Amino acid sequence: MTDQSISWKEDGIDTGWFFAKGVGSVRSSVSYRPGGWWFLAEWLPDTEEHDIGPFKTKAAAIAEAERLKSLQSHTDNR
Repeated sequence: MTDQSISWKEDGIDTGWFFAKGVGSVRSSVSYRPGGWWFLAEWLPDTEEHDIGPFKTKAAAIAEAERLKSLQSHTDNR
């Protein structure tokens, strides 16, 4: 999956929550928990110990999410 094929969408109810099919979700401290922006990979259970972060910005969280998805995709193709 390349960066160009990842489409992040804002949640229709919570403006601090963004998700991308096949990647996961990025949540802000306002909508989720303090400290910054958090990423949860789609391929992991939705539990606090699987949250990655905090990141200072949404852009940093999304960049890490896309990087990890790229690594995950590479591993899946072996």
